[in-house]
Amino acid sequence: MGCINTEETTTECNKIFTCDEVPDPNYNFLVKRDEQKDGLDVYRPTSAVEYNSQIKCPLCKCRLPREEYYKISDILKASGEAKLNQLFNKYNREADADNTIDNIKDLEAIYNEIQETIKNAEEKRYYKHTCTRNDICKRTQNQDVYIDLCFEEPNKDIDKNLKVDLKKLKTDENYRNKYLSDKKIAYQKYVIRQKIAQIEREYRDEFEEMTFKKEQNQYEWATRNIKDAYRRHCEFEDRKGPMDIRFEFPASQEWYKEKGTFKYSGTKKRLKEFIEDLTGKSINDNVSMGNSEYKEFQKYIIEREPEYAELLNGLED
Repeated sequence: MGCINTEETTTECNKIFTCDEVPDPNYNFLVKRDEQKDGLDVYRPTSAVEYNSQIKCPLCKCRLPREEYYKISDILKASGEAKLNQLFNKYNREADADNTIDNIKDLEAIYNEIQETIKNAEEKRYYKHTCTRNDICKRTQNQDVYIDLCFEEPNKDIDKNLKVDLKKLKTDENYRNKYLSDKKIAYQKYVIRQKIAQIEREYRDEFEEMTFKKEQNQYEWATRNIKDAYRRHCEFEDRKGPMDIRFEFPASQEWYKEKGTFKYSGTKKRLKEFIEDLTGKSINDNVSMGNSEYKEFQKYIIEREPEYAELLNGLED
């Protein structure tokens, strides 16, 4: 049974509860475990807890008091499984980073943060909750329970989640040398890609101007048609009375109708900017080079910049 607002809601058994006290009979996110803690029942989630709102009282199936959600939220932010996964991803991104070579100290700093988060998770994973809604859960004893905020053991298979073994980096010379050698190769290619991007930026405007001239007549034809359509739309809307329904000019529709008729991204960008300036409406669409245009762009640069070809070959080595 749903709940719409904070007004009192009548249940089927004619008892009156406030919105937060309406039990959810389908709630099964927390499951009772066989083992107990400190003589109290323990309820563990069926999947990783990402939000505090996933937690409800496992006895009465109602939402917890607001102050308890604040406490659970603080625990999850500091030591929840979602926080751990973020740190695993951060560690692996650093391990894969190609803009640096010797980043072992950076990996160690993240690893230490992982260990500290695991320690906090183990200390704070069991949240003690007391159910006060005896009339709903039909229990007058054993109202205290532990809610386990961890789906899996925090320290389970940590190293399997990490792409690089930090311990071996620090103790195994061959492993460390292989890692640093691979990082050096990746960094060299990163530098090459940066130089390639710089050269491409230098020639981009020149290339777009050249390609635009190839499609200029077609572009001017399209913009005239769009301008005429916009003028007719405005005139039609201006003739409407104060009670008539008004419609905006379909700027995006005109854009998608015309963009496919052009080959080059430079022309497409001009057309998009023209429609946006004409109508005052933003068009949510990215314009980028396709594969065939990019190959033509590369050929254009190679004919003018011999170093560019050498850099491209350097990526293939």
